[in-house]
Amino acid sequence: MIHVISGGSEISGISHAAAKKATWNAKHGLEAAKPKRLLLGTDEISFTAKEQEKVLTPHHDAQVIWLTVANCLVKRILVDNGSSGNIIFQAAYKDLGLKKSALTRRITPLIGFSGEVKQTAGEVTLPVYVEGVNMSTKFLVIDCDSSYNMILGRPWIHGMVAIPSTLHQMVKFLTPWGIKAIRGDQEYSRSCYQTTLKGKTKVL
Repeated sequence: MIHVISGGSEISGISHAAAKKATWNAKHGLEAAKPKRLLLGTDEISFTAKEQEKVLTPHHDAQVIWLTVANCLVKRILVDNGSSGNIIFQAAYKDLGLKKSALTRRITPLIGFSGEVKQTAGEVTLPVYVEGVNMSTKFLVIDCDSSYNMILGRPWIHGMVAIPSTLHQMVKFLTPWGIKAIRGDQEYSRSCYQTTLKGKTKVL
């Protein structure tokens, strides 16, 4: 289980030099690239107390959702803004029926919360569909057990122009048709948490 994930080619490359350059650019306020997904309208994302009424409270549940990935409904997807990469665990990769030929054999080191390093098995780009938006998303493939099937990190969150709220158990994002939302599944969230505590991190 990697609680906080740093690394991956999506953010600033995989080398120390690339990360150093990205830090220098931020320090000097250099203009970033424009978003790939242009949106219509000027809607602002907000959350209301009424939306929270549907949430089991009090809670500290993680944001666990269902999404259609590669034309399959995938459950137990963790939305984690603490992850600098999108992760698919190898067992889930196989369950999706994806061929090895679809995997780019690029080995990338990922660094966890306590500094442990895990090498990826490669990268794959998969279509992730949600509420009318079908976005090609790069995933890092990791060969280890987890109570989750996938982790959607900052690359997906930012690419979707999304705002996750664990308090409201919702992910809201902008589309050309207005603001759309995905609601988290607290039952799955708590089940994943329980599985992790037991040390039985089998993908279900």
